[in-house]
Amino acid sequence: MSGKYNGTSMKAHYILRGAGKLSRLVGISADARRRLKWFDYYASHERNAQLTCRHFGISPDTFYRWKRRFKPGVLKTLESFSTKPRTFRNSQIPQDTVQKIICLRRKDMGLSKYKLAVILERDYQINLSASSIGRIMRRSGLIEEASLARGVKRRKVNWKIPRYRVSFEQRYKYPGNLVQIDTKQIIILGETFHQFTAIDCYTRIGYSRVYRGTSTVNSREFLISLLQSLPFKVRAIQTDNGHEFLLYFHKECVQRGITHFFSRPRTPTDNSLVERVIGTTAGELWLFDETLIPDTAYLDKRVSAWFDRYNSYRPHQSLNYLTPMEYYELKKKGEVYGRL
Repeated sequence: MSGKYNGTSMKAHYILRGAGKLSRLVGISADARRRLKWFDYYASHERNAQLTCRHFGISPDTFYRWKRRFKPGVLKTLESFSTKPRTFRNSQIPQDTVQKIICLRRKDMGLSKYKLAVILERDYQINLSASSIGRIMRRSGLIEEASLARGVKRRKVNWKIPRYRVSFEQRYKYPGNLVQIDTKQIIILGETFHQFTAIDCYTRIGYSRVYRGTSTVNSREFLISLLQSLPFKVRAIQTDNGHEFLLYFHKECVQRGITHFFSRPRTPTDNSLVERVIGTTAGELWLFDETLIPDTAYLDKRVSAWFDRYNSYRPHQSLNYLTPMEYYELKKKGEVYGRL
């Protein structure tokens, strides 16, 4: 490149050959490695300080300050000095006052620094700011002690069903390795229905049914019909912590040898795939269908027909615009390797 850089080219680690590898071995900080690049560039460009400063966007004062400090071969000289002050201001609060604050706090661990400031001025005529009292409490370990006490007394939820969490990598191992299930409330002409939806994380094959309620009996029936409809065996299922996925639903999973994973509370991103397909159903089915009537059988027929189209006709961007069934068939034949 001509002009600004005079046609010169950079030769990395000119000043100390192998300095890049050495900098990783000795474990210097990222800031020190960045400064090392300055002097590599400086040495390989005819020791042109102005060119180096322009190239890295640093001031000449900064460059020359570190140049005076740097000793080639001793990379630790490129480390920043500690900014910790050498001397500290000593507290002017009498020790008797400190002990009085500690005693008052230990008698009542619920008293805040603001209340202690009022008590000291009212009962002992000691005028002290709440910030100073807070520093005394922190140095004395009173704040940490109160936190530990609160932690011991905090009630822990004793789940009757263990809440196992699934790793992100489990989604994309093979078809049926993880199926996500969730429910969505839909309102048709003032009447409430519940859409149960499932999706295989690997192939994106979806399945859905509509019920009047969210009882565990309905969720168990949905699980059985899901297992019969999928063209592969399901090994694990992930749901949220809703009541519909407990009792009979969980018992059915245990009886069939299916691992039941739970998402974290208030974390819909754990079930992101099924949440996405529920949103797609709302945007492409329920929103544009003007013939909907509040009848469970009719709604169940409509959503089943839509998911048949979803699996066999609608292209998916995440599958390189294949349908889920096309992608699954290609995987079985070995014509698709890895994830698209």
